[in-house]
This record gives sequence, C-alpha cells and structure tokens, in this order.
Amino acid sequence: MNKIKVSLKESNYPIYIGEKAFTKIPELINKLELNKNILVIVDKNVNAFHERKINQDLKSLNVKKIFYHLNPGEKTKSFSELNKIYSFLLQNNYGRDSLIISIGGGVTGDLAGYAAATYMRGIQIIHVPTTLLAAVDSSIGGKTGINFEKKKNMIGAFYQPKLVLIDTDFLMTLPKAEITSGLGEVIKYTFLADLDFFKFVNENLEKIFLLEEKSLIKTIIESDRIKANVVSQDEKETGLRKILNLGHTFAHSFETELKFSIKHGEAVIAGLICALILSNRLGFLSDEDLENYLLIPLKVKLPVKLLGLNRNNLYNIMLHDKKNRNGKIKFVLLSKIGKILLDVEASKKELFYTFDEMGKRINSPF
Repeated sequence: MNKIKVSLKESNYPIYIGEKAFTKIPELINKLELNKNILVIVDKNVNAFHERKINQDLKSLNVKKIFYHLNPGEKTKSFSELNKIYSFLLQNNYGRDSLIISIGGGVTGDLAGYAAATYMRGIQIIHVPTTLLAAVDSSIGGKTGINFEKKKNMIGAFYQPKLVLIDTDFLMTLPKAEITSGLGEVIKYTFLADLDFFKFVNENLEKIFLLEEKSLIKTIIESDRIKANVVSQDEKETGLRKILNLGHTFAHSFETELKFSIKHGEAVIAGLICALILSNRLGFLSDEDLENYLLIPLKVKLPVKLLGLNRNNLYNIMLHDKKNRNGKIKFVLLSKIGKILLDVEASKKELFYTFDEMGKRINSPF
C-alpha cells in the first residue's frame, strides 16, 4: 500500500492507497487504537456490488459492528436522513466511544462525516471512498455537511477522519459517468500542481478512464498528495485552501440550476472550462495557454443539459454562493499552471460572455 500523511495542528491521519487495501482495515483499526463500537454506513449501491468483500474483510473484527444502508444520491444529504442516523445510533446504544466506517462516495462521506462530527459532540470516523471523485477529493480534508433549501453543503463542519483507506477494487464496478465525475477533480489538480502532472494526465487520460491499475493509482496518489499538502497548510480554508475551489463557483451554479441532475465532477469540468475562459477574458491567462490548458477538459464528454442554461439564473445562484464576501462573487482563477489567483471579481457582462463561450466549446455526447 502507498501511504500519504495529512499533518494538521491538532491531529494527523494517514491515507492508504492500493489494490485490496480494505483487507487491512482490521489491522489498521488496532494499530491506530481506534474505538471498537462500530457503525458501518454503506451506500446501498456499493453494498449491492461489494457486500461479500465488505463482510469478509471486516469479519476478523470481532466487536460490536452494525450496518446502516444509505440511499445513494444527492437528496440523501438532508436533515431527514441525518436524523435517521442519529436515531439509529441512539437506538443501538452507541456512545462517545464509537467509530463510524463510511463506505461510499462523496454523499456518504459528507453525511456520515457530519453525523460523526455532531453526534455526542464528535465520534471517530474512517472514510473508505468508493468513487474516483471521493478518492481524490471529498474523503480528504475534513469537509462534512448536508444540503439545505436547495443549496449545496450549506450546513456542515470541518471534521477530520482518523484514517482514509482507498481500495481501488471498489472503483472497478463504477459506471462510466462516475469515472467522468472523478476526472473533474483530477483535472482540477493538474492546474494546481505542476506541468509534469498536467502532461501525465493529458497523455494518460484514456487509461485513467478505463481504470488501468498503474495509471489509476499514480493519479490517485498525486491528487491526494496535492490535496493533503494544501489541507495541511490551511485546514479551515482561510487562505491557501481556497485554490481547491478552482472552477467550483461555476460548477455549483450549474448543479443548482439543473437540480443536481448531473454529476458533481461533470459540473466541475464545465466549471474549469469557465474558469480558464474567464482567466483569459480578464487578461490573466494568455491565448496560447488557454488553448493548451483546455486540451484536457475538452476531451471529456459532458451532458447536453449544460448547453443553453439561463444565464441570469446562473448569475443569481452565484450571488448566494457561500464563498462570497460583502455581496461580491469571488472566483479562483489562474495565470499559469501552479499560479492561482484568489478572490477575483468579475462583472455580469464578463460572466455572460464566459457562459456563452463555454457552451460553444464543451464536448457533448449528443
């Protein structure tokens, strides 16, 4: 297994990555001296494909161990589902000496993480991401939360796991749309790091999409190193960590306008295209770099729903983005790979130009 360390002021935790990594979970729980009252929160779709594997790998943990099966989908990140988890924990006599093992994608991790953060003022949690997006992004960094009044992640907390365990076996049953979704965050990292990772992803995008083991593991490792490094320097997103929002202000507006009917990573890819176009429009990014940097995101086929969205609606959604300050929409843009610009403002006119230009460029499968 490959190991990456997230180093924080108050706590550190490891990320383990590898084929059949989940088989090591009993050993790691003992090694890290974690609590033995265990609630396993698992996505129902994941359980349908991997129930035997999950049960087999957890079998040697001869402790209290109860399973809670979670409905998939963004609608699950709600107060009603959160309350069900609280009730289940109480009804099954889970105290502060409990440990949640979250097995699923970003929805499962966000919801289970927020339940862990708030139940009895905090209980331990392990994240076992089963989607590419969760493996390279949402499982790392301690962001947890639920959606509220049709706004994404409006209620939540920073709450770090004790361990992140990424078993690539879980990824092998993913539908193509989920792989595309994960590529959204991978592509984001290619702009945050250096030219070497950009070139690697550009040259190996098809191999990554086909889940070729060597390329997949390298991609996850490099993405996780970037995120772990950023989170270690800025846990609560007061400065540097904002760079991880590249493309996300646009992406969240697309998701909201489309009522979460597209994958998060698909929205992120469209958002990255917008961020590059806006960076060029505002004079930060050269015409040559714009075309070079668009090489990767424009290779990915995106839903036709992203074409012809109402520009006024998108703009109004952005006005309510939780990252705004003093009523101003703040964007993360770039001038070169690895050179990120924070809190950039843009006019409504410039944003409308960006939406129109994105619509002309994206690669739709239809």
